[in-house]
Amino acid sequence: MVKIKLLLLILLFGAIPNFLWAYTKDQIVSFDGNQTHYQVIQPDGEAGKTPTLRYIATKVKGALVIPETVSDGKGVTFTVVATGYVPGYNNYDVTSIKLPSTVKTIGSYSFYNVKELIEIEIPATVEKIDNLGWLGPRKNPIYKVDPNNPNYCSDNDGALYTKDKTQLFSVPSNIGNKVADKTYKVAESVTKIYNGAFDTDMDLTKIVLPKNLQEVVSEHPSIVATNSLEKFEMPEGGNTKFKVVDGVLFNKEKHSLISFPRNHPATEYTVPDDITSIAQYSILSNRNLTSFKFNKVNDVGWNAIASAQKLKTITISPTLTQTGLAKGAIAECKALEKYEVEAGNPDFIAEDGVLFSKDKKQLYFYPPAKEGTTYTIPASVEIVKAKAFQGALKITSVTVPTNVKTIESDAFRNMENVLTVDFTKPSSTTEINGNAFWGCKKLKTATLPSEITTLRQLFTDCLELETVNVPNGSKIKEIVNDAFGTNKKLKKFNFEGSCDLETIHSNAFANAESLESFNFPKSIKNIERNAFTGCSSMTTVTFDPEAAIEKIGAGAFADCGLNNISIPKKVTTIEREAFRNCKALKVINIEQYTTNINAEAFKYCDNLTDINIHKENTKYSSVDGYLLSPDKKTLILFPPGKANSKFTLLPPSIEKIGDNSFFNCAKLTNVTIPNKVKEIGLRAFGLCKNLKTITFLCDVMIDPNMINQKQNEMSFDDGTQTNGESMFNNITINVRKERYNDYANNTFYQKFKGIKKSFEVGKEEYIAMSDNSVNMLKTKREDHTFVLPTEIENEGKKYAVNLIGDYAFEGVNNKIKEVVVKKNVEYIGAKAFVTKTNNGKLESTVENVFFIESQPTEKMLSTTRFELDETETNYNEFAPTTKVYVKKSALPIYTEKWNKKVYDRAIHKFKVSPFNFISQIGYKIPAKNFITNKYGTFAREFDTDFSAYKAEKNNTDVAAFVSKIEDIKRGQGDYGNAPYLVRMTSVDVNGGVRGNYGYVPAGTGVLLKVLDKEATPDDFFYTIGEKDDKEYTINNNVMHGITVNPRSVSATEGGGPVYVIAKKKGIFEKLTQPVQFPIHKAYASLGNIPAGAKVMFSFSDDDSSTTGIMSVDAEKPADNVYYNLNGQRVTTPQRGIFIQNGRKVIVK
Repeated sequence: MVKIKLLLLILLFGAIPNFLWAYTKDQIVSFDGNQTHYQVIQPDGEAGKTPTLRYIATKVKGALVIPETVSDGKGVTFTVVATGYVPGYNNYDVTSIKLPSTVKTIGSYSFYNVKELIEIEIPATVEKIDNLGWLGPRKNPIYKVDPNNPNYCSDNDGALYTKDKTQLFSVPSNIGNKVADKTYKVAESVTKIYNGAFDTDMDLTKIVLPKNLQEVVSEHPSIVATNSLEKFEMPEGGNTKFKVVDGVLFNKEKHSLISFPRNHPATEYTVPDDITSIAQYSILSNRNLTSFKFNKVNDVGWNAIASAQKLKTITISPTLTQTGLAKGAIAECKALEKYEVEAGNPDFIAEDGVLFSKDKKQLYFYPPAKEGTTYTIPASVEIVKAKAFQGALKITSVTVPTNVKTIESDAFRNMENVLTVDFTKPSSTTEINGNAFWGCKKLKTATLPSEITTLRQLFTDCLELETVNVPNGSKIKEIVNDAFGTNKKLKKFNFEGSCDLETIHSNAFANAESLESFNFPKSIKNIERNAFTGCSSMTTVTFDPEAAIEKIGAGAFADCGLNNISIPKKVTTIEREAFRNCKALKVINIEQYTTNINAEAFKYCDNLTDINIHKENTKYSSVDGYLLSPDKKTLILFPPGKANSKFTLLPPSIEKIGDNSFFNCAKLTNVTIPNKVKEIGLRAFGLCKNLKTITFLCDVMIDPNMINQKQNEMSFDDGTQTNGESMFNNITINVRKERYNDYANNTFYQKFKGIKKSFEVGKEEYIAMSDNSVNMLKTKREDHTFVLPTEIENEGKKYAVNLIGDYAFEGVNNKIKEVVVKKNVEYIGAKAFVTKTNNGKLESTVENVFFIESQPTEKMLSTTRFELDETETNYNEFAPTTKVYVKKSALPIYTEKWNKKVYDRAIHKFKVSPFNFISQIGYKIPAKNFITNKYGTFAREFDTDFSAYKAEKNNTDVAAFVSKIEDIKRGQGDYGNAPYLVRMTSVDVNGGVRGNYGYVPAGTGVLLKVLDKEATPDDFFYTIGEKDDKEYTINNNVMHGITVNPRSVSATEGGGPVYVIAKKKGIFEKLTQPVQFPIHKAYASLGNIPAGAKVMFSFSDDDSSTTGIMSVDAEKPADNVYYNLNGQRVTTPQRGIFIQNGRKVIVK
């Protein structure tokens, strides 16, 4: 046999105080990947009390060794002190069990459903075995009890007894292989035999009972569940209360039938005349009886006759009245065809084989083998008695009439083929007792009657149940503990209208793993401990904003699939682990009256990004989703989902990083400590095992005395309480270079893996925020147009430039007039583009900022991300004189996300911030006096588009040309007067955006031509190009753009010659000496022509079908060239006076 041991999980964090972790009572937990499950008995976190567990189940195959202690691997160690059972958890494949010396109690149905348990070892520490403690396995094992156990013992056969051997609990299933003649003799010392002592497959035909037997426990199952047992025997001469008649066990003092052997040979049986009662579970799973008569019996216990396999008829005698026939006395005899009532019975009648009270107000029993698939309960019935329909396999639907007021427990139990149970409206049913529909395995939908006030555990093991409907006007006030714990397929719990529901008790929907959503009625007051824990598919819960609920219990929504949740305004308390391990939970909104949020309410919510607190909450506040103190100076809780692999920012207002605020945040790899922080609380970063980078932006180094370093309180684990795993060995800290010496010379900070200072690359200073991202702190550039770098390299490592720091352009050289911000920038600090603050007024020499990003967020700006406007100080990123340009398509997003608002407590709502600047945002880049004589040149640091103006105004069609078709040759161009011309094609057929001749890729020099008029109008504008999702390679471009700064261009640039546009003439002239070329213009390299010659342009119609530009020159013979009186070339002259070959001609 392969022995598989439940290994004791290594206690990694044993010295960590319990208050840092919290589990909830009765919570089901697993620490080995859902292989083995335990139930929490004593949660951690209570002073002086050891956290304890109850073993429940395992998927382990073979030998099971239950450990004494189990660690969660996160600082809590539990002691296993008990075993027990929770519905839905099984131990199928265990073959032997060894209990640890810490176990004191073996609870009911322990080791449930083990198929072939051979033996179990019980230590000396076990103090109590519950009455049903040995009934979990399908077969009784061999018990091996430690001889030193003062309470229990075992014999050589493995039977389990009390220490004095007077009480027998269990006999091993293999005992039939050890005894002669299939007869087992109970030890003479035994005076009490417990139920379940003999199980189903023991291969015994006879049991000899001790002559001094005083007590037999008549509970489920009976003392003998052995299928092969034919009779009991009992020696004479003893002092016993029992007798055996015809192999049947009776209590002679109580005149009661105690146990009828399952394989007793009788087929028809009449109870002896001297017997007046039948004990509960006394005739269980009998194999041979076909008819049964009560005779003189006047008292029948619960489940007295159950699962008799061949029993077809039961006759009720005159002596058996309603008083004597207990609820559920007869159950699940699947061959039973009819009930009969003897004449003279005062209380019962049988109608069509169904047993009723005489007045037909109570339906007692429906025979399971009765023909028919549907049944309508008679209209007179007011009570459906316990187990009335249990095991009725032929029925698929039941109709409950209006008059039925009560349905007792197990009434429809194990109706495995029933699909519907319909309550006729208006229903009078006010009570349905527990397990009424237990085991209705095909029941998919249940609609509850509106008058019931308590929803009990009705649907145990209804394996296909998917929908429960609560009708409009429902009076349900409470849903009891464990109501839906076994309904793994339950998807919908629908409230079809108003409902009086006030309380959902502990574990009511625990582990209903298919439940998708829950819409709480307004009346809800209490959601108790673990009410919805383990509802992994439940993505949404909805509360009425005015819901009466004041507290959300511990673990109430733990391990759920919630995406977001808004807490009703009257909730004052959210208890520990209320939302534990809600991996999908991203946003939680908390109203103003919630004043008690347990620090561990959102533990393990790895993707939680925002805890939003109502602005009028007096106990808490929030900024950017961080949970803060009301004055915003203490960080209470860091939402783990904010951990960012590039940079993790904290609100700039905080002065203290609070106790446990980042505790065990496994996703945290980097964090930036803002300027004002002076203190880091106890265990603040404890167990943040993946933290690699801390960036201190503080102007003053945090005093190490303000960073907890005591045992069990340390802000950063130094290894003394984490088995030698020190966080310091993994963390590099980054500091401003002017503060570097302070940190480098301090013994506390020297413990970190490394200390790095901010650094310069080019003219910019950066500080690392992580292994892959930097913050640009300042620049010394003097560029007219500063293009922010997207990536830099330092010490062999590449970083993305994702942040522009606070005050980044303060004091910058006034030559910088424009800044281009590429797509990778995700955060812009306070007053980033402000170059000077004068008496509180923001000023800047930066005139324009261009944003290429198409999907901005409110978190991109410091003022919107951290709500800085609420300080009533202007921290705007832009001075009022700075224009912000964005893509046309992105403008609505920018104006939405950057539209700043502040909360006004006087009017209890948000209003527009006095520092709002969205009026400074636009997409039209002005180009006044841009082209005055048909032609101009252009180049930009980003993609641009000249088609937007025409699209809006329906005029001013501007095209960009880049490539010559052939060298310069003699001839007239299409504009001005010059002896030479060059033919060119547009940018769209030379590698640009196909179909748009007005789109100019970044850095591309172009020749621009106004196609439909002489000049661009005063209100002309162009836009940032929208097609910048790729880089363009322009072929054979003869144009060279000037970007970033004006610069000197010589006549021999690039080997020369260089041609420049004469703006007032609209023609190219050859450069003869160096000139200071203006920014955002372009020059041409066209090849040699005679010195001082002017060049005009002609455009080929060979490409007209592609470019969409009307041809201005078809390269016709020279004598066919025409010009108008303004000197403009005309391709197809029509009526008027023109010039041809230097002479005026008239075209008619």
